[in-house]
Amino acid sequence: MKILDINSYPNLLDHLNLTSSEVCRIIESYTLSFPQVRNDKAEWRIAFPMFLTPFYKYVYNNNRVLNQNDFYNYYLSENKTFFDANKFDAEILEGLKARIYRTYPSLVRDLHFSLFVKENIEEAQIVYNRKLDVEEGIDLLIKFNDILYAINLYTDTKRAHIGREKKVYRHTPFENVKYVELPVNFKGSLKCGSFFLYGDAELNLIKKIIYPL
Repeated sequence: MKILDINSYPNLLDHLNLTSSEVCRIIESYTLSFPQVRNDKAEWRIAFPMFLTPFYKYVYNNNRVLNQNDFYNYYLSENKTFFDANKFDAEILEGLKARIYRTYPSLVRDLHFSLFVKENIEEAQIVYNRKLDVEEGIDLLIKFNDILYAINLYTDTKRAHIGREKKVYRHTPFENVKYVELPVNFKGSLKCGSFFLYGDAELNLIKKIIYPL
């Protein structure tokens, strides 16, 4: 039986001197670009280092979110040994850049929402842990009244559903966790500059689940 011990997963949110409102203030002046490049090798055939690891590393160390292009360059610098060893050509790197540019807004959205939930459900324990995310497929863990909820929010699009199905089957579920799948409107409920974020509407969906009538 696979049991989740919440104390085995340090909570990144406890170490960030950053609020959801501050995230919004940081990103509201950022522009977003989405190159229409689809390189087959960069999309499917090369196992690049994970995008979220350097994203959260920078946030953890700096209490700030990089813009889209700076994040791409930071990702390359954090994985310099990998890229020096592989010497990818320009087409593959352009395909990778397009992938990172597409992924970047969802990384920002998830960070913002984790902080937003933590600020607005103070009586619950709200946990983001990279190992839980990467190895167990849990985007956000909530403990309320001794019940553990694994919250997985993703945009209600065909591409997102396919990605979510693949993620689910990669992980063995914990016996003591209630898994909550919440596909939400593509644009979310909060607009901040060029970003569509999760806000009150998505928060209320979670509240309806952890506060049963």
